Amino acid sequence: MPSKAYSYIRFSSPEQAKGDSYRRQRALAESYCQTNGLELAAAKEYTFLDKGKSAFSGRHLDDEGQLRRFLDLVENGTIERGSYLLVESLDRLSREAVITALGAFLALLNKGIRIVTLSDNQTYTDESSDMQIIISIMHMSRAHSESSIKGQRVSAAWEQKKSLARSERKPLGKACPYWLELVEGQYQPIQTRVKTILLIFDLAIQGYGQGMISRMLNERGIPVFGSRNRNHAGAWGNSSVSKLLCNRALLGEYQPTHIVDGKRVDDGQPVINFFPIVIDEMTFYQAQAVRAERRVSKPGRQSKQFNVFQGVTKCSKCGDAMHLVNKGRPPKGHTYLQCHSARKGVCDNGYVRLERAEYVFKEVLAKIDSLSLVQTSAGQTTKELSVIRGKLQTVSDRLTASVRLLTETPSSALATLVQNLEREQTELSANEHQLKETLAVNQIVSKADFFDQLDLISFEGRHAANSLLKRLGVLIHMRSSASDLQGYRVSVEGALQFELCHFRTAVGIYTTNAGMLDLQMLQGEISEEYREQIRSLTARVSDGSLTGVADRLKSIDLSRTKIKITTSAEQLLNLKRTTSDS
Repeated sequence: MPSKAYSYIRFSSPEQAKGDSYRRQRALAESYCQTNGLELAAAKEYTFLDKGKSAFSGRHLDDEGQLRRFLDLVENGTIERGSYLLVESLDRLSREAVITALGAFLALLNKGIRIVTLSDNQTYTDESSDMQIIISIMHMSRAHSESSIKGQRVSAAWEQKKSLARSERKPLGKACPYWLELVEGQYQPIQTRVKTILLIFDLAIQGYGQGMISRMLNERGIPVFGSRNRNHAGAWGNSSVSKLLCNRALLGEYQPTHIVDGKRVDDGQPVINFFPIVIDEMTFYQAQAVRAERRVSKPGRQSKQFNVFQGVTKCSKCGDAMHLVNKGRPPKGHTYLQCHSARKGVCDNGYVRLERAEYVFKEVLAKIDSLSLVQTSAGQTTKELSVIRGKLQTVSDRLTASVRLLTETPSSALATLVQNLEREQTELSANEHQLKETLAVNQIVSKADFFDQLDLISFEGRHAANSLLKRLGVLIHMRSSASDLQGYRVSVEGALQFELCHFRTAVGIYTTNAGMLDLQMLQGEISEEYREQIRSLTARVSDGSLTGVADRLKSIDLSRTKIKITTSAEQLLNLKRTTSDS
């Protein structure tokens, strides 16, 4: 029975994969086995191929390397003594320093493995002469030296390119982002790919996650960027979309990098306006703001039934999150919001019917700064606020990373960078506060017009409304009782603004907030006299006296806005008591 031979093939770059490297190494192995009467292992589990693995850095010997797998099979006896390991040359086996490379080489020989270098037809065994071992050491030394010199030359060339990129904005050559190409010494956008990028950002701003975006691109047959060697499936995936959405080269920036302790890190400040700008700042940072929001709230499947309450509701009784629960199939079945603790039997809060909650949801939108959902001017302010928040998120992330690096490797350059980032963070926070104040002056006067223009049907419209509540810091505490009464306490950034109750066909609104009372009067829900009576009630409540106050409050009919205030002032007072005890 002929001895078994195993072929080990390695190349360290995708460029070599495009060429003849694999075919050449495989053909040499097959020819050697045929000449010497050996059986070349053909089964996939005994095929050892390291694509893109550097022998200089020893990556082929890491936990994922195929040479490591071969060594493990030798160690456990699966590959027997007397077997052959066929390599094109010793530099395919290792380009590491001699003291390291020789250890792995001798370990194989001591296990009875015969190593054959096909380029010079040399066979090394545990019985090889001292002279043959010395020659092998010389080969390893030459391979390591050549790799080291080559690495130094490449590093020096890139340092020169980075220097010229900073000083003269000189292109780096054909090494550029996938949406650009080098034309007559200048980078030019590839318009079809820029169009794809704009589509990706538009979908991200609408609220679609990277998984859904990649599926939509594949369904539309839009070609993925890059070559088949780097993307074997030839399809869009989560990572390809994610990398594009956070790539600041779209803004024209070039960030030089270098290797520190085996990790690629930023090398100084980015070079501004180095690449052609294909995305404006507002679009870029809007997408970052929406993505940051998604990371915090972790929304589920995107569909037209997007849960507008996702991430903005709590249980009035225990403070736990409210989740959608389907009970039966339509038309008899309904969807509810239920406290997470109640599902486990810990909380006794009841079910909140979703369709009733969504009816109240519109009233919530009418009472907060929601004009941006239907009005262009307010929408512009909201966009600017998203941009500021996107920038703030980026600066905060860079600051965190820089502080961590400064702690590990102190330097004056890093200390200066941290100071600059802290100053930029402070300025952005001030801008954010100013824009929030600007947005706060926008009030909805005509609820009927607002409701006519409000889109709570499409995914985009529902996501926009949900995102607005999150940006404004709105939180809705819900409660449901057996008497068919559903209560809602609405706060903004922790401060209670108003309370609502939904009882059968009636919606009651209760507030002691002066600004909210003024807005109710503007929207025609209450009269000036009623507003003053509520203010008087508030003063009396603060004094601890409620005697006779309820009889002085009047009922208000608001049928023209399709909402009715509860007809009894006593109900309003009861609502305050029943929904405030959480």
